[in-house]
Amino acid sequence: MTAPAVAAERFGAACLIGAALGLCYGFLRPLRPKYTALSDLVFLLALFWGWLYLAFGVCRGAFRLPYLAGMALGGFCWELLPGRFLRSVFSTFWKILSQ
Repeated sequence: MTAPAVAAERFGAACLIGAALGLCYGFLRPLRPKYTALSDLVFLLALFWGWLYLAFGVCRGAFRLPYLAGMALGGFCWELLPGRFLRSVFSTFWKILSQ
Protein backbone atom coordinates (compact mmCIF):
# COMPACT_ATOMS: atom_id res chain seq x y z
CA MET A 1 0.00 0.00 0.00
CA THR A 2 1.24 3.45 -0.90
CA ALA A 3 1.43 6.04 1.85
CA PRO A 4 -1.01 8.92 1.35
CA ALA A 5 1.80 11.51 1.31
CA VAL A 6 3.63 9.59 -1.42
CA ALA A 7 0.43 9.14 -3.42
CA ALA A 8 -0.33 12.87 -3.15
CA GLU A 9 3.20 13.71 -4.30
CA ARG A 10 2.88 11.38 -7.28
CA PHE A 11 -0.53 12.80 -8.15
CA GLY A 12 0.93 16.32 -8.03
CA ALA A 13 3.76 15.22 -10.32
CA ALA A 14 1.17 13.74 -12.68
CA CYS A 15 -0.68 17.06 -12.71
CA LEU A 16 2.54 18.92 -13.54
CA ILE A 17 3.39 16.49 -16.34
CA GLY A 18 -0.15 16.91 -17.65
CA ALA A 19 0.27 20.69 -17.62
CA ALA A 20 3.53 20.33 -19.57
CA LEU A 21 1.70 18.16 -22.08
CA GLY A 22 -1.01 20.81 -22.28
CA LEU A 23 1.69 23.34 -23.11
CA CYS A 24 3.03 21.01 -25.81
CA TYR A 25 -0.45 20.56 -27.27
CA GLY A 26 -1.10 24.30 -27.26
CA PHE A 27 2.23 24.93 -28.95
CA LEU A 28 1.42 22.43 -31.71
CA ARG A 29 -2.23 23.47 -32.11
CA PRO A 30 -1.64 26.09 -34.86
CA LEU A 31 0.05 23.40 -36.98
CA ARG A 32 -2.97 21.09 -36.97
CA PRO A 33 -4.85 22.54 -39.96
CA LYS A 34 -1.95 21.94 -42.37
CA TYR A 35 0.16 19.29 -40.65
CA THR A 36 -2.34 17.23 -38.68
CA ALA A 37 -0.50 13.92 -38.79
CA LEU A 38 2.86 15.45 -37.91
CA SER A 39 1.56 17.51 -35.00
CA ASP A 40 -0.42 14.55 -33.66
CA LEU A 41 2.62 12.30 -33.92
CA VAL A 42 4.82 14.78 -32.04
CA PHE A 43 2.18 15.14 -29.32
CA LEU A 44 1.74 11.39 -29.00
CA LEU A 45 5.51 10.99 -28.63
CA ALA A 46 5.52 13.64 -25.91
CA LEU A 47 2.57 11.92 -24.23
CA PHE A 48 4.35 8.56 -24.37
CA TRP A 49 7.55 9.96 -22.85
CA GLY A 50 5.58 11.83 -20.20
CA TRP A 51 3.72 8.67 -19.27
CA LEU A 52 6.95 6.64 -19.17
CA TYR A 53 8.63 9.23 -16.97
CA LEU A 54 5.66 9.29 -14.63
CA ALA A 55 5.34 5.50 -14.48
CA PHE A 56 9.00 4.65 -14.00
CA GLY A 57 10.77 7.85 -12.96
CA VAL A 58 8.28 9.26 -10.49
CA CYS A 59 6.23 6.22 -9.46
CA ARG A 60 9.10 3.71 -9.77
CA GLY A 61 6.83 1.14 -11.38
CA ALA A 62 4.01 1.45 -8.84
CA PHE A 63 1.72 3.19 -11.31
CA ARG A 64 -1.97 3.58 -10.45
CA LEU A 65 -4.92 4.63 -12.59
CA PRO A 66 -5.62 7.90 -10.69
CA TYR A 67 -2.23 9.19 -11.80
CA LEU A 68 -3.53 9.16 -15.38
CA ALA A 69 -6.46 11.21 -14.14
CA GLY A 70 -3.90 13.60 -12.64
CA MET A 71 -2.24 13.97 -16.03
CA ALA A 72 -5.60 14.70 -17.63
CA LEU A 73 -6.46 17.16 -14.86
CA GLY A 74 -3.16 18.99 -15.32
CA GLY A 75 -3.70 19.29 -19.07
CA PHE A 76 -7.28 20.44 -18.57
CA CYS A 77 -6.26 23.08 -16.01
CA TRP A 78 -3.49 24.27 -18.31
CA GLU A 79 -5.98 24.64 -21.14
CA LEU A 80 -8.43 26.60 -18.99
CA LEU A 81 -5.97 29.00 -17.38
CA PRO A 82 -2.70 29.96 -19.13
CA GLY A 83 -3.37 28.02 -22.34
CA ARG A 84 -6.10 30.40 -23.45
CA PHE A 85 -3.85 33.39 -23.12
CA LEU A 86 -0.94 31.79 -24.95
CA ARG A 87 -2.89 30.67 -28.04
CA SER A 88 -2.25 33.94 -29.84
CA VAL A 89 1.44 33.84 -28.88
CA PHE A 90 1.88 30.34 -30.31
CA SER A 91 -0.08 31.22 -33.43
CA THR A 92 2.06 34.31 -34.00
CA PHE A 93 5.21 32.26 -33.47
CA TRP A 94 4.26 29.75 -36.16
CA LYS A 95 3.20 32.52 -38.55
CA ILE A 96 6.58 34.25 -38.15
CA LEU A 97 8.40 30.96 -38.55
CA SER A 98 6.52 30.08 -41.75
CA GLN A 99 7.44 33.32 -43.53
